[in-house]
Amino acid sequence: MYISPESEKTGYLLDTHTFLWSISDPSKLSVKVRNIIEDENNPVFISSITFWEIAIKEKIGKISISGINSLLLPNIAKEYNYSILNPDAYDFITSKELPLKKDHKDPFDRMLIHLAVRKNLIILSKDQFFPLYKDEGLQLLW
Repeated sequence: MYISPESEKTGYLLDTHTFLWSISDPSKLSVKVRNIIEDENNPVFISSITFWEIAIKEKIGKISISGINSLLLPNIAKEYNYSILNPDAYDFITSKELPLKKDHKDPFDRMLIHLAVRKNLIILSKDQFFPLYKDEGLQLLW
């Protein structure tokens, strides 16, 4: 089993699509996720990894964010009261401990999963591969 150090934070971590849907089309979110995000008592985090993923995928044409200037996304996240989680060097170097799962090698997903486990955050994601990591301690809701 994958072992993480003591958590530094508790709350919810948004996967990239969850973040984008929350600011552009909340109807795509499950009712449960929408309720969690809208409850001001719930600490909601977005990783700086998400902004990097958006920048790269936007540049290569894998995603298009219509009606939103992606350069404003960090400010938009703050307007939604999302705290920005900046991984440190230890977060990056320990990410090698997360086991590789068949057919899932996406580095952005893997880092978000690793952060969620390390920081004891519940990740809000609809990603079909994330349930593969429940045995490693991933807490997942959709």
